[in-house]
Amino acid sequence: MICLSFGVKLLTRILNSPVVKSRDFKLLAGAAFFENVTRGENVLLGWVILELTNSPFMVGLALGIRHAPAFFLGITAGTISDIIDRRRLIQTLMAGAILVAFVMGCLLFTDNAALWHLLLIPAIGGTIHMMSNTINRSFVIDLVGHEHGLQGMSYLGLSMRTGGLVGALLVGYVLAEWGAGAGYFVISIGCLCAFLILILIKSPGDSAPSRTGNFTNGFSELWKELKRNSTLSALVLLVMCVELLGFTSQALLPSVARDIWNMGPGGLGILNAFNSAGGILGIALISLFGKGGRQGLGFIIVLHVFGISLLVLGWAPSLYVAILAITAMSGCMALSDLFSQTLLQRLVPNDLRGRAMGAWTTAVGTAPIGNLEIGALASVLGVTAALSIHGGVLLLLAVVTLGAFRTLRKI
Repeated sequence: MICLSFGVKLLTRILNSPVVKSRDFKLLAGAAFFENVTRGENVLLGWVILELTNSPFMVGLALGIRHAPAFFLGITAGTISDIIDRRRLIQTLMAGAILVAFVMGCLLFTDNAALWHLLLIPAIGGTIHMMSNTINRSFVIDLVGHEHGLQGMSYLGLSMRTGGLVGALLVGYVLAEWGAGAGYFVISIGCLCAFLILILIKSPGDSAPSRTGNFTNGFSELWKELKRNSTLSALVLLVMCVELLGFTSQALLPSVARDIWNMGPGGLGILNAFNSAGGILGIALISLFGKGGRQGLGFIIVLHVFGISLLVLGWAPSLYVAILAITAMSGCMALSDLFSQTLLQRLVPNDLRGRAMGAWTTAVGTAPIGNLEIGALASVLGVTAALSIHGGVLLLLAVVTLGAFRTLRKI
């Protein structure tokens, strides 16, 4: 009854929101749902690499390579999105995503996939989805305006996380029944659905940038803003640290499932489903109760809970406690992203919002370093020790941020 009441309140809040009056925003959110079925690729890639190499380090390497383009191309993607129509960009990118997932599915389905395929092709797909996500988060405010920015970002995040939940369950089931190749075909179909929805978007948005700059000046303008705006620079650095310490724990989920709780690929899919469910719950709470004020303080509180959840996951005495910890951890991941993305776009002029999201993408693009580090740590000291170390350091970072970053607390 409590869950039903919560769901009814959330649905009522969404339906009455001025954000959903925008036809194009609803289309963007719908496309994001289908695109994020691709989050099931973490299940596919992690399990296939673990079975092939029996090494958590190699899982970390594979996931790291998939996300590496974010570090090198994040600001480039943001700059492009500030000077070119964002609608056309995301449509083109999604067409590429369909092709990449289909090729990977064919290779796996015919047993022709080598290790280098599993490292290279997902990296191409990761580049495409990184650019798409960078553009989407700026496009939201183009469509709904700064006034409804947090609400728009939360609803987009809700759609993305719901798609990720469906993707984790569906891809995990398909992986167990028909293999990884069929799982990639599911991802390709999800991208096709997203593309068909995206081509229906008509407007660039009332808050779209003027697009008066050029590619060369785009980088220098962002660099000048980072030097001038110390709060912006510090927040980008904080996002980078949170990514390295907290988000990289995702690389250990296959090992948590197989080596700690003796679960198969279906079990890993279930853990990833709770991973997505926690994000949905976190964003749903913000959608219901978030008023848009003191977002900086909210971000810092989330970091405290994030660190604690990693510690609990590392020392969980039962599978049920581990699932609760994963749910809390993923909720913190979703809220950390939501707060940091909204804060960064509030801190820059309108024509720099795409580049601000590019800087955010570059910051989270440090994940490959963290994936390698936590994978190596788990291989040497064990999964429990790796999670405990990361959780403890993240909690310390949250405490230091609360005490030292006064400007962030007041935003």
